[in-house]
Amino acid sequence: MILDEKLAIGETLLMDGAVGAEVERFGGRMDSAAWCGLATETHPAVVCRVHAEYLRAGSDIATANTFANCRHVLDSVGKGDDASSITKRAVELVREAIDEVNPDRPIAVAGSMSNTMAWIPGTFSTDETYAPSPDQESANYREQAEALAEAGADLIVLEMMADVRNASRLAEAASTVGLPVWIGMSCSLFPDGSAAAWHMHLEEPPEKLDDNHQDYGPEPFGPVVEAMQSFNPQVMGIMHSRMAAVGAGIDMVRKTWSGPMMVYPESLYEHAEEPEVFAEHLMVFREGGAQILGGCCGTRIDHIRALSEKLGRSIEQPSGP
Repeated sequence: MILDEKLAIGETLLMDGAVGAEVERFGGRMDSAAWCGLATETHPAVVCRVHAEYLRAGSDIATANTFANCRHVLDSVGKGDDASSITKRAVELVREAIDEVNPDRPIAVAGSMSNTMAWIPGTFSTDETYAPSPDQESANYREQAEALAEAGADLIVLEMMADVRNASRLAEAASTVGLPVWIGMSCSLFPDGSAAAWHMHLEEPPEKLDDNHQDYGPEPFGPVVEAMQSFNPQVMGIMHSRMAAVGAGIDMVRKTWSGPMMVYPESLYEHAEEPEVFAEHLMVFREGGAQILGGCCGTRIDHIRALSEKLGRSIEQPSGP
């Protein structure tokens, strides 16, 4: 794998930032139930352009637009039977972007997988109509992992792992296809400042949740870390978490994990940060031992460009308006 040697020698690696939000910003249409899951099919040129701009900004790892491509998500828009082909196409679009920008540069393609479900339109709450049984959920994850492997992804990155049960199903499926698995966990903060498993009611604006959304309260983060580490990932880390929560999450992970650490926080809502400020925070995490840096929701190509500059990298100019 392209990055094995770089990981082994401790070289800093740069991921990309948000994909779905940038696709929307560049003119792609998001779906109220399946988020970015359909953009690969409806706006392939836009998806490819977003990947290319992240590469020009300095990313070493390009994340395919597959976060919301699992069958039970695409079922909500009548595309469940196309889940595998859409996933494979998403990987192809990354390869096309690499060929466009610099085919000789060593770039790794990450296939994103998540526990996201189809949303009730207009909210981030699960539409139980499309929620699969446990067995079907596991089968759907295996289908997606196999599609990523067949399409030529270099690794699978599990994103927003925040509960033991569903995250374990996903990690088990991803571990069956022979690709390195990187596990990105998400955390919130308990009132005392300790790490909690990421909790929607703490993090999302109330208007983004359905009135009937059940709130069972935040869970401890430690059991999530323990469960994910049991799958022997190549990399572990904190992602899609507020900057204030990242440090507590890293401290929890470091209690039992000595391997490569990745950090790619969000920058959303009242926690939004300008690219230069975001990059300064990430450099602090780098000094603390994080080897793989990037961004999640709310971070744009500009955030990754600012981080590249902090790392002293040469940056290519954007392709145009």
